Amino acid sequence: MAEEQGRDREIPRRDREMVRVESIQLEMASAVRLLGGNGPAKEQINKAARAARLPHTVIERLRWKKIKRVPADLADAIREAVERHNEGGLERARHEAFIARQQASILAARLREIDGHLYGPEIDRLGLMGSDARDGADQLGGA
Repeated sequence: MAEEQGRDREIPRRDREMVRVESIQLEMASAVRLLGGNGPAKEQINKAARAARLPHTVIERLRWKKIKRVPADLADAIREAVERHNEGGLERARHEAFIARQQASILAARLREIDGHLYGPEIDRLGLMGSDARDGADQLGGA
């Protein structure tokens, strides 16, 4: 009876290990697709290889889940590349928000110059105070 219990415990352990292996495999495949962006598979693989600084063939095998047990150094390289990719996206979003704020301040300053009383509600919707709008206009040669 003790032997049967040992076997029963062995099977779930293998199953758990295979689930872990498959989840890492899936993570790497999806990370390669994320790093590669949109487009055909070949372009995705090339972009991901440059981003992860790994050979093209390794990235291709990761994308198509050909590597059964992904070595830790490959997984770490891919995860670091994804982290760099995400940080770059965050920086782009911050820059776009900064540009939008500048454009809104310039628009508010111009509306205030035309007729501050008439366009008061529009200026208020832009959510800017007077000094911010004047600063934005001064930077681009306005007011």
